[in-house]
Amino acid sequence: MITVIANLKGGTGKSTVTFNLAVWLRSMGRRAAVIDLDPQRTLSDAAALRTEEGNEPSIQVEAGTFPDVSLPEEAEEIIIDVGTADLESFKQAIMIADRVLIPVTPSQADIWSTQRFVGFLNKNTHGNPPESITFLNRVDTAKASQASDEAAAALNALPGIHLLPQRLPDRAVFRDSFSEGLAVFELEPRSIASREFTALAESLFGHVNRSMLDRLQKQKTSTAVDPALHRALETPAARPRMADGIGYAAAVPTYHAGTADEQWVQAQQ
Repeated sequence: MITVIANLKGGTGKSTVTFNLAVWLRSMGRRAAVIDLDPQRTLSDAAALRTEEGNEPSIQVEAGTFPDVSLPEEAEEIIIDVGTADLESFKQAIMIADRVLIPVTPSQADIWSTQRFVGFLNKNTHGNPPESITFLNRVDTAKASQASDEAAAALNALPGIHLLPQRLPDRAVFRDSFSEGLAVFELEPRSIASREFTALAESLFGHVNRSMLDRLQKQKTSTAVDPALHRALETPAARPRMADGIGYAAAVPTYHAGTADEQWVQAQQ
């Protein structure tokens, strides 16, 4: 399955989410390939740091542009980080995607951006868009949940998109772990943030055996991961179950005036 993680708007945390999902998939024994199409190469930098620090499992990221990058045939999961700075690669990525994951911060600007993105997907896939999934990211933990609840209600009202119930609050551990080449569940395996992220990952890629995950987390602070554990994860009984498919509405949302970046994207369509 090809999962593209994208947004028309910057600052939504897509590279951080992509990195954590990549590490999670590899830690679960999945054959996951990671492609970085964002010219900023934030994901590639984090993966390189992870390798330099000797953190296992390592994450091999192929960085480049379409059509130069290749899609490994042996991979079970391919996750692609893409930004609007390379619009052609952006369009090519959504054309080959099985689904698009859209991190959204709870603000009116992000709701409008997501609304435009749904229209962008429809237009650039000739009315046959990939499965479109969104979730609230960088939720402010210092404020009441009203703003997040209102954002969730607005996203639920958008046709052609599915909102996951899982939310990722704006916790410092996500920034700290990223800067150390670690996933959040590796840096603080028993933290609330670890549980929140794991819930999101499982909603996207299926549930895993909890005892196996606990053993993996414990070994992050001691020795290398037990090879027998990875062999166990490769058995059919331990494989994650894919989430059910989600249908689409044919309607395309009304466009609003957007940020300068988004207006530029629309001008290039």
